[in-house]
Amino acid sequence: MLKALSWAVLLAATLTASAESVASDRPTFVATNYGRPRTLVAVDGPRRLNLVCVGRGNTTVVFLSGLGGGTFDWRKVQPAIGRATRACAYDRVGYGFSDPATAPSDVSGTIADLHALLHSKAITAPVILVGHSLGGLYATSYALRYPRDVAGMVLVEPAFSGQAGEIARAVGPAAAGRMEAMNRQTIVVLDRCVALAVSGRLSLPAEHASECLDNPADPDSDVHRERNREAKRAAFQLALRSEYEMANITGADGLTRDDHQTGSAGVTLGAMPLAILTRGESEALSGLSADEIAKAELAWRAGHDRLARLSTVGTNTIVPRARHFVQLDRPDAVIAPILRVVSEVQH
Repeated sequence: MLKALSWAVLLAATLTASAESVASDRPTFVATNYGRPRTLVAVDGPRRLNLVCVGRGNTTVVFLSGLGGGTFDWRKVQPAIGRATRACAYDRVGYGFSDPATAPSDVSGTIADLHALLHSKAITAPVILVGHSLGGLYATSYALRYPRDVAGMVLVEPAFSGQAGEIARAVGPAAAGRMEAMNRQTIVVLDRCVALAVSGRLSLPAEHASECLDNPADPDSDVHRERNREAKRAAFQLALRSEYEMANITGADGLTRDDHQTGSAGVTLGAMPLAILTRGESEALSGLSADEIAKAELAWRAGHDRLARLSTVGTNTIVPRARHFVQLDRPDAVIAPILRVVSEVQH
């Protein structure tokens, strides 16, 4: 049992198992676990979310993917955690095999769905949330609103409330204007993708190179197939477009709709186990100079430091040799803190 093991010993065991199986099992794991509906959980009347769980244990780790991602984003982490305890990833509305959205894909709607999911018979408490990017914002918002539902968190390159404004102030008005223009151009592209998906044209051979599909192709052929299957669905393109707008388009006050719906001033997480992982390698941002990118990176790290301070035991770790998808670049660096939090929760 996990209680009889230290997290470090358990980590060694899970990483060894992962290394032994990666050559033959990972594509099969993607195809069999992420390539078909698993457990469909009703969250709002007949509307259902697809839940993918592996492993057994008296603690449940729930993975939240980022914008435009999917359960397959956890393919290098979820199997290892499933060897230690129950590990579940889920598709948000419109994503994967979940039902289409019936409302804007904002923070309020997303955490309402998550609340229903976590209180369903499919999930057993205590629960640890693991969120990547926008999924990290959703996880944080959920924990602040429902702290008794969450035993611990690991946030991988998480988005955070107010980040658009903070990065804009860091890079200066000229660069901020270019970033805003890029965001609005992205909305134009997403609108075009929605139109192509609704019309069914994304499924035609003529659109095989479309920017709305998985191009360039993911090197994992199973993931490439699943990304394209998902991207051709109107429900996915609509959800993606909505999430992007809610998270990135600011109003006159410099805040996004998601910003207005996240957290409460002065609310903290007490002594909740909280580990934040920040990329060690900077990300190129279109239209920004090297100096502006460096300033944006400092604002990104500062935001993560503030997130860590939500808990009296929170930490923010810079992960060397990792970019935004830390769970793919350095799965070991993600598995370790999850197992540590699992151990802390179970002791």
